[in-house]
Amino acid sequence: MTGVEEKGARTRAAAGPGTGSLVATGLTKSFPLSRDLLGRPASRVRAVDGVDLEVTAGTTVGVVGESGSGKSTLGRLVSLLERPDTGSVVLDGVDATHLRGRALAALRTRLQVVFQDPFGSLDPTKSVGHAVAEPLLVHGRIGRSGMAAAAADLLAGVGLDPGLAGRFPEQLSGGQRQRVCIARALALEPWLLVADEPTSALDLSTRSEILNLLLGLQRDTGQSILLVSHDFATVQHLAHRVAVMYLGRIVEEGPTEEVVGNPLHPYTRALLSAVPVPDPSAQRARRRIVLHGDVPNPADPPSGCRFRTRCREAMPSCSTIDPALAEIGPAHRVACLLHAEAGTPVSTSATPRSTT
Repeated sequence: MTGVEEKGARTRAAAGPGTGSLVATGLTKSFPLSRDLLGRPASRVRAVDGVDLEVTAGTTVGVVGESGSGKSTLGRLVSLLERPDTGSVVLDGVDATHLRGRALAALRTRLQVVFQDPFGSLDPTKSVGHAVAEPLLVHGRIGRSGMAAAAADLLAGVGLDPGLAGRFPEQLSGGQRQRVCIARALALEPWLLVADEPTSALDLSTRSEILNLLLGLQRDTGQSILLVSHDFATVQHLAHRVAVMYLGRIVEEGPTEEVVGNPLHPYTRALLSAVPVPDPSAQRARRRIVLHGDVPNPADPPSGCRFRTRCREAMPSCSTIDPALAEIGPAHRVACLLHAEAGTPVSTSATPRSTT
């Protein structure tokens, strides 16, 4: 073992033994929409509203939903970039919700983030080599003299020419920049990557390259990934499990093959109907489910089931019962009154909102 490896091993040991799991329970997060004359929040939007999520070692979990569903906020909460209003995030058996300082920094080495915009997440004044090796320098695993060698190894690991280390972000293509961001995230050898829309800013061919890179990392090294995306096809390609979000809540969750093959929630069925299939005959024969109406105001969601205003299968009870996630099959959960009556009755003092 080299001196660098020994120093890295000592750093990881100081952070604790690790369990290779992330468990988020009851997460909520709200943001102020307006403030009064004294600067106090007058109205708030709850971006994440009571979400449970688990990622275990060696698995990829996909979080999918429309824009505004709260999936990116959920990604920031579980990656410890935002603190939840309520709930907990337990990483490697350690409750990280209220950690500060060195304890939080040590735990964060086990979880790294790949952001949506690779150019915006890189410092334009620093070279590519500095960008990928800097985490090792900051955490004391290498000295400045070892940055060049470390950068070359990390760039090669994501399929880039080590000679790019001397270039700056503006001199790279979008796909190269995203590979640099992935190399930087892998520098500290985290067991979990949180990838927030990692391909949405790229063209189709480059997107395929990045997805195959992530798939290869998962297959070859057992890298765990929490993939946040609005594209069900991307999640279907990479994830072992998928969680479908709508207006701040998970409405269906389970093994990807089970959810895709037997979608139970009307919203999940609508999302899957929009995913094209490669067979033209099969594509023409498919029935597209078109959702009518706009997404409700997240600051004032409908009573009962939040999807009922756009659901063609809504029943009268959907406006009076807020459905809870119920297990319908093996590890397959859905929040829909079509499949289970479990839920919270809406207060009779509240006036049900219109379904139109």
